[in-house]
Amino acid sequence: MNKMIITSVSILVLMFFASCTTMKAVPNERAVSRFIGLYNTGDTDRMIRMSSIPMLIDGEIVARTSDAAFFWTRLREAGFNFQDSENSYTVEPVSRNSYILFGDTMEVRTFFDKYVPETAVIVRLEGPGGGYILLLSGRKGLYPFIFGFTGPMS
Repeated sequence: MNKMIITSVSILVLMFFASCTTMKAVPNERAVSRFIGLYNTGDTDRMIRMSSIPMLIDGEIVARTSDAAFFWTRLREAGFNFQDSENSYTVEPVSRNSYILFGDTMEVRTFFDKYVPETAVIVRLEGPGGGYILLLSGRKGLYPFIFGFTGPMS
């Protein structure tokens, strides 16, 4: 009986910590830097696994993993990379009006209300043709999940 209680409690504790290290974690500077490095390595399979579905791309909601895979693959094939230096990006918490960065539409606002965790951050960074924005939150291992991508910004 004691063994059963200890096993049950252990499983509950593991489930609690597993949930804390995924969607509820706020990405810090190191996690963001690792994410940029991951993208720049060209590991599209891992980028696909780190994409939260649904995901927001330039104001459009991507609801299928295959569409996210197409997006990351085509971006890679085009030779797109982010600048990856110490001062090449900024990180700020998501605010009430952050949705406007992706599009001032009811669809984008609903996506933010329904799918974007309170722990999400906006990452502004440089890439080919200008500035880009990533919407990141949570973590799986070393990398945060990506909830959105948009750019270049004018």
